[in-house]
Formats: sequence, structure tokens, C-alpha cells
Amino acid sequence: MGTISRIFTGEKKPQRTASFASCIGPSYAADFQTILRVGLTRATAMGIPSAASCRNLIVNTIAGLDIERYRGAEQLPDGMLLSQPDPSTTWTSTISGTVDDLLWYGQAFWVILARDGIGTTQNPDGLPVRARRIPAENVDVIYSQNLSDYDRISGFQINGTIVDPRMVIFFDAGNEGILSYGARSLTAAIELEDAARRLSTVELPAGILQNVGHELGQDEADAVVEAFQTARRTNTIAFLQNVEYSRQDLNPSDLQLVEARAAAATDVARLFQVPVSMIGASPTGNSSALLYANVSQNTAQFVQQACAPYINTIERTLSLESVTVRGQEVRFDVQAFLRTDPDAASQYVLGLYSAGVIDQTEARSYLGIAPLGSTTPDLTPGRI
Repeated sequence: MGTISRIFTGEKKPQRTASFASCIGPSYAADFQTILRVGLTRATAMGIPSAASCRNLIVNTIAGLDIERYRGAEQLPDGMLLSQPDPSTTWTSTISGTVDDLLWYGQAFWVILARDGIGTTQNPDGLPVRARRIPAENVDVIYSQNLSDYDRISGFQINGTIVDPRMVIFFDAGNEGILSYGARSLTAAIELEDAARRLSTVELPAGILQNVGHELGQDEADAVVEAFQTARRTNTIAFLQNVEYSRQDLNPSDLQLVEARAAAATDVARLFQVPVSMIGASPTGNSSALLYANVSQNTAQFVQQACAPYINTIERTLSLESVTVRGQEVRFDVQAFLRTDPDAASQYVLGLYSAGVIDQTEARSYLGIAPLGSTTPDLTPGRI
């Protein structure tokens, strides 16, 4: 218990700002200096509207899915680890933070708080029943320098405390995280947002006075400009002598860098593998159409490309023999995605029914329709 208390009472590590230096390499030294100057962190990256939108889409989607435990075809009770691992917060909060860490850092960590006490050879103290998510920015993985070691992870440093690997559930997405491999694109998007805000607050002249007579000093030029502005405001007509006036047309899209910011938003969507139409981004600045006809296709693409890597990481980690009883597996109920599109859901159910995979009662249950002879619908998602 002493180790656990030190983890949660230790000083918080400073936010990671440039832990991706080794991934950029010397050829990108100038870009890396820009990243250091901007101070790229999760907080600054979330200041990019397209990045925040992609993050929220992925995290909220996965957090909204039910997670279930199976032994073969038999569904088992979830248990506390899959319903409320952290007694101080909800499952939604825990899984949202876990997916968020996997997105930005490629890793997530749960510290085990309690075990079931049913000892085995592999798990003498039993399997975990309570765990708490620790922000990835506060954790460093300690690897053994010996590449021949059976398990190269020798410990975790959390808030300055070295923790035994058996006390941590380690989720590894298999990449460095978007803050690392997307550093250049995120930095460019931040600088474009800053540039647009600077231009939007700078008052530019609506016209130019060009001297065509004798040369004027700075004070004389300022007097001519002020007199011209006063005449235009009071009389709407101004008299010019030895001066030519030309009107300047200001394009709001130039001031707001619309096309450049739209291209940056598209690059950010590609980083997250989110279809650009789902966040209203496109290289031209006009969002591509998200129509009823293609909503099912976009949803399937979103799940397969943007959500699947993190879903698989969490499922496989929580299915490890050090976390779950051997022979059992943890799975998310991804069938719930189909229910967002009634047409796709009905076609899916009719296909299974026609093939004899499910019966009429199961088909009606999946669609949320009451069984025959009953007025109470079974709205359990994906139970087929």
C-alpha cells in the first residue's frame, strides 16, 4: 500500500512537450525548433478545432460502447473491472481517459488497486478487480537494456516512484502517439490558427493615398492622411491636391487564411484517420457532403480506421491472462454502430434472418422491437 500511496501523492510530472525529439531526426532540426517554440502539448493540440473534433469523435464513440466478457459463445458477468474499475469515478471517465492517452501518447496505464485473492501460479495474488487510470504524461516505461530478456519491461516510473510491472495494466497501441508522429502537422495547424487571429485583429487601411507632387515629410504626410479621413467622415467628399486615392478591397478569406486552415484541418483528420466529411474539413475550404446515402459508409470507415486500433488494443490488453481468467475474452459491442443507421441495421438483420443465423425474436430484439405478444421492447444493443 505504501507504493500506491506514493504514486498518488507524489509531485506531478511536467507535461511532455517534446518527447518526440528522437522520432523527428536531425534532418528536421528546423521543424523541431519550431515545435519547441510553440510548445506542442496535448493542451495546445486540443486548441486546434479539427484536432479537438477528431479526438472527441473517437473518444466519445468508444466510451459509448458496451464492453462484455465471453467464454466462447457464453456471455459472462462483466465484473467490477469492466463496469467500474476505479471506485472514485465512472467507467466512462476511465475508458475516455484511456483512449485519450492512446491517441496522444500511444500508451495508457492503469494502476491495480485490488485483486480477487484467488491465487494461481501465474497470478499468486489473484486477478485485478479494481484499477485506476494514470495519465500517460505522468508515467515512464523502464525497459531493460538486455534485448534477450524474456520481459523487457523492468518497471514503471510514476510520479517519481518505481512501480513493479505486476502492479500496472499497460495498454500499448504500437505507435508513438499523434503528438509524436503528427508533430509537424499539428504545429503547422497551430501556427495557422495563431496567424489568422493576428490578422483578424489588425486594422488594415481601406485605401491608399499616393503622393504625386513634391516629397512630404512624415509629419506632413500624417497631416494629409488625417485631414482626408476627417473630410470623408464629415462631408463624404474629400479634396485631393498632389495626391491620388486608390481603394483597397479586403478579402475576409485572405485575412482568415481559409484555404490554408482548411488544408491543415484535412491533414489533422488524416492523422486521426477520421473521414474529413465527419468534421466538415476539405482542402478547398468547403466541407464535403455528408449525406444520408453515404452515412453508413462513412460510419464503417470511421470505425475500421479511426476506432479499431484503440478498440483492439483495449480488448487484447484486458483479455490477457494477467488480467482475465484464461479462456475468457473481453470485447466491445461494435454492433451498436449499425443502430445509428436504421436502413443499414434492418438490412443487416434481414440478411442474418434470411441465412438462418438468427430467429424472428432475436431479429426483433436487435432492432428494439417488442417480441410478438409483448408490449415491452427488448432494447439490449447487439444481443443476437
